[in-house]
Amino acid sequence: MLVAISCQKQRELPPVPIVDLASAQAGVRQAIEPAYAAARARPKDAVTINRLGMLLHAHNLLGTAALVYERAAALDPGQPDSSYYLGTVLAATGNYADAIAPLRSSLKLREAVAVRLRLAETLFEAGKPADARHEYETLVAADSSLAAAYFGLGRCLSGAEAVSMLERAIRLFPRYGAAQFTLATVYRQLGERSKAEAALDNYERDKLQVPPISDPAMAAIRALDASATGLLRASYAMELQGQLPQSAALQEQAVAADPTLTQAWVNLIALYARLDQGPKAEMAYRKALTLEPNNAEAHYNFGTFCAQANRFNDARKAFESAVAGDPGNAKALDSLGAIVEQDGAWDRAATLYRRAVAADPKLCLAHYHLGRSYANQRRYPEAIQQFERSIEPATAQTPAFLYALGATHARAGAHTKALEVLQLAHKLAEQWQQGELAASIERDLSTLRGRQH
Repeated sequence: MLVAISCQKQRELPPVPIVDLASAQAGVRQAIEPAYAAARARPKDAVTINRLGMLLHAHNLLGTAALVYERAAALDPGQPDSSYYLGTVLAATGNYADAIAPLRSSLKLREAVAVRLRLAETLFEAGKPADARHEYETLVAADSSLAAAYFGLGRCLSGAEAVSMLERAIRLFPRYGAAQFTLATVYRQLGERSKAEAALDNYERDKLQVPPISDPAMAAIRALDASATGLLRASYAMELQGQLPQSAALQEQAVAADPTLTQAWVNLIALYARLDQGPKAEMAYRKALTLEPNNAEAHYNFGTFCAQANRFNDARKAFESAVAGDPGNAKALDSLGAIVEQDGAWDRAATLYRRAVAADPKLCLAHYHLGRSYANQRRYPEAIQQFERSIEPATAQTPAFLYALGATHARAGAHTKALEVLQLAHKLAEQWQQGELAASIERDLSTLRGRQH
């Protein structure tokens, strides 16, 4: 009888599935094939099986990964990661109802914010908003600073209650794209059209922004991605950390894996420029245009490189091509305006700056440029209005923008206001350790104080 029970359990154990890598990129095959061979050689080793599932998961082979994770979880029911990964890939393939049980199993084995958030989201998508709400409320009770939990609560609620939760999420993470979109939907339902339109404008600016969530298990999956797109993600992370040579090396690996990956060539233009590798930047630009002649980002990146190298004619051509390819590209419009302005074409420059701020009202540099254009034409009230819109949110450029604002108040005869603004500009310049700018502001402050006496 014991032998019969043992045989029955073995029959119930999900098999190691066949993994077809014939159409995979070379780097992907090289990453998965050894793990696949190991899993077939040691089919009862839960760690080996889970490793294969992770590699399949990392390369978006989700259906096969689910079968592998199911076997790993059956081999070692006390391992929380296998259940978490199984629930994650089931949810990612739209099998929300089936994903709930493994996510709950993982949560019982190890309490983790990321897992509970995944469970709550899955419950909501499975049509169980009351259960999802309970999980989100559990999260906010434990951590009142968790923007993603308030966003989830907002989705589970309606009317004023939903608005309250979504606004709380946005206060905690001001550039929360998904929360802005959901808030716009609720405002429309409430008949508040102007608020809905404002929230949608913010969503267009922030659609890819989400609050960071510590999730070591999923970070381990992303680290295994050897595909070209995975290399792009890893490169971006390196760039954010200021590791530009390493970032460029990953982009180079990506184009080696897939030479038709336009975005990698576009990214390399900017990276090579920042690394002072001009010939390589030009080569990457040519490669990008071979693939996509009208790629606005490629033209913009190359234009920026040329402008920094004082190649203003080339910069003008590149920015003009960027605007032609994407008439709503605010950065390209602003940069083209700055080039045109050097030739003294103030009216055309101002027109380009106005187009830039219309395309992206949050582009501080365009407001600054437009304000400077107005100031040079002695249109001081309009200049002040633009400079005031350039100083939020605060960045390393804010002291210079405040300096321009204060100087314009002084030119307009508002000396008291000018002193107030210039003092703030001086304070911020010192905080940002901008010694030369702080000294220049101090000289103007001394002159202005002398005039008052």
